[in-house]
Amino acid sequence: MILFASLRVKHAALAAAGAISALGACAFLWASGTAESLFQQGREGTPACATCHGAQGEGGGGGMYPRIAGQPAAYVENQLKDFRDGRRANPLMAPMVAGLTDADAQAVAAYVEGLNAPRAQAQKPDAVQAVLGQALVTVGAWERGVPPCAGCHGPALEGVTPNVPGLARQWPQYLAAQLSAWQQGQRAATPLGLMAKVAHGMTAAEIAAVSAYIGSLPDGEVPGMPRPEKPEAWTPAPQSADNFVPPPDAAIPAGPYGDLVRYGQSIFEQTSKYAGEYSRNGLSCRNCHLDRGRLATSGPMWAAYVHYPEYRKKDGLVNTMQMRIQGCFRYSQNGVVPAADSKEVTALVTYFHWLATGLPTGIKPKAVGYPRLAAPEQKPRPERGARVYAANCALCHGEDGQGRKSGAHPAFPPLWGPQSFNWGAGMHQVDMAAAFIKANMPYGAGNTLSDQDAWDVSAYMNSRPRPQDPRFVDDTEKTREKFHANHEFDFYGKEIDDVLLGGNKPLEK
Repeated sequence: MILFASLRVKHAALAAAGAISALGACAFLWASGTAESLFQQGREGTPACATCHGAQGEGGGGGMYPRIAGQPAAYVENQLKDFRDGRRANPLMAPMVAGLTDADAQAVAAYVEGLNAPRAQAQKPDAVQAVLGQALVTVGAWERGVPPCAGCHGPALEGVTPNVPGLARQWPQYLAAQLSAWQQGQRAATPLGLMAKVAHGMTAAEIAAVSAYIGSLPDGEVPGMPRPEKPEAWTPAPQSADNFVPPPDAAIPAGPYGDLVRYGQSIFEQTSKYAGEYSRNGLSCRNCHLDRGRLATSGPMWAAYVHYPEYRKKDGLVNTMQMRIQGCFRYSQNGVVPAADSKEVTALVTYFHWLATGLPTGIKPKAVGYPRLAAPEQKPRPERGARVYAANCALCHGEDGQGRKSGAHPAFPPLWGPQSFNWGAGMHQVDMAAAFIKANMPYGAGNTLSDQDAWDVSAYMNSRPRPQDPRFVDDTEKTREKFHANHEFDFYGKEIDDVLLGGNKPLEK
């Protein structure tokens, strides 16, 4: 109703100024009026949405009927059509929406997005549930294939248009029921089957805890990772380089060292927020190194820490850990190189040192970098990769590859374009990106794509424009010859879709 009223005021002002035609105005008012009428009163053969979901979309029935107020319009529209067309089986909803046209669904969805109902009054979780629920929301349980809820639904759980719903302010009973339905195969886990994988990795206690925790979050709160009042008792011990488990976050010690570990972790998770002076794009370290830099298939930082110093062909130097971090700011962050002894670099090194506690030095862990991918059976082709991208990647990263936001917060990173990594980053190499994609993408569902699909979608991603290589010398051809000619399938300096990748333009200072 708030949206409807504001739209009518806006319409009246525009009409008075002659900015829109009378015919367009009538059509606009009809669509808005139809949406409110359908939601509040319904029509013959189509019951009112408010009957179950409440006059303000607040839900009810002890959590049987979900809160829908404020959900992304595109998501609501898709769900209405899926209920109507049988793609989402629900014996209660199907007859309710059977009479909706596509235009009805679109109008009602826009109306729902504008609703701002008071939050559900949910019982707060007990202390144990709160800690467990917070951990699942912000950290996940990657060892069981459960990524954090915030990784897909946004830092404040507000949802990501068009396909990821908001969880914030939802009835905990409804959240628990849906997770159980996915777990038991009673609800189709579209898109990409992701929620079924997540739900199957959760215990009944975890489902109850995460649902109760989400239901208790204050409006707009961005939950942080759990931090105990005092460190958990933990005794470090030597471990095998090939079966290493990093120390738990709860054991980060108190005092200056522990404070720096946590600061490094914060930079790692939200780079632009905590090291914005040196970052010029929408990426964070966690985008390429999942589970806070711990996941063995995703270039874990504990493995990197004991792997350096090492000679690198890229710059012809023996690189220290500090130099590698500087390189990430220069290339992956498309940013400014911080000093090796800056507080940001020191904090990241300290965080990696903590993660590597108990790992022997001098032995290269198998987990260094990304799992090596076998050579492709066919030469990677961007044309095939475009189809793989549309089916598996656009959901999160956008049809245009520019990533997606949840409200004002970054949710999924841009894969090309001005806010992505530049032509000097390791991820621009098709083989490296293919290895990462195969092992870890779609998010939370690694090893879903075939090897060839991973190669092809990597070729597609890396044949799109992105920021200039900061090593640019004179012109694109010379830069390609010096830095890119020895990388198989490197698209820098090639013309794709009438665009010269890399262009003859140096990186802006």
